[in-house]
Amino acid sequence: MISTVVREQSGVWRRGIRKPAAGAVGAALLLAAAGCGGGGGGGNSGPNLTAAPTHMRWQPFQGVALPSADQGPKQVSDGAATGFEHSPAGAALAAIVHTVRLSVAADSQWADIVRQEVVPNKARDEWAVNRVQLAITGPAAPEYAPRVLGYKITGYTDAASAVDVYTEYSDNSKAVNHTTVEWFGNDWRLRLPDPDSTARPIEAVDGLPTDIVKLEAPA
Repeated sequence: MISTVVREQSGVWRRGIRKPAAGAVGAALLLAAAGCGGGGGGGNSGPNLTAAPTHMRWQPFQGVALPSADQGPKQVSDGAATGFEHSPAGAALAAIVHTVRLSVAADSQWADIVRQEVVPNKARDEWAVNRVQLAITGPAAPEYAPRVLGYKITGYTDAASAVDVYTEYSDNSKAVNHTTVEWFGNDWRLRLPDPDSTARPIEAVDGLPTDIVKLEAPA
């Protein structure tokens, strides 16, 4: 995902990536939508961070299959998905769904998605200013659309959760997206990274950790 709107990270989002085509601009925004993970895993007495979502199913959005389960989202309106369970699985689903929807939303959808799915702060305001400069009218091109493979919660409290989201692309390259969601307004919302942060929100990986919660979207 490389665009003029975000700091270029060639070779990080997708190894061997070519110059983005017009239809792939939305996927490029996934860099901007990724938060910085942090914290450690839960202890034995804490919530179960590896419990998989129940009754998993997949729903298409702008050319990308997104997970839906008992833990959320409960509502989808005007492109925005809301209503996630206040649990680790709910936080993980929110991290995946919010990040991808923000990344590939069409011009008619992104404002509602930002308003309902993202924590209001300076980073959100800057992202919106940059997004206005782009035009996305169609779904993500297949070669740029991420396929969700699974996730790992790297830190969890009732107030915030750090979630590493693992994805695969058409050339079989894989990446991990470090995201953060916060419990805001009785729902999990994506927290965008500080615009001045130098941390890489997304990195290429050679393989998947053995301890991720596997979801594996349909190919």
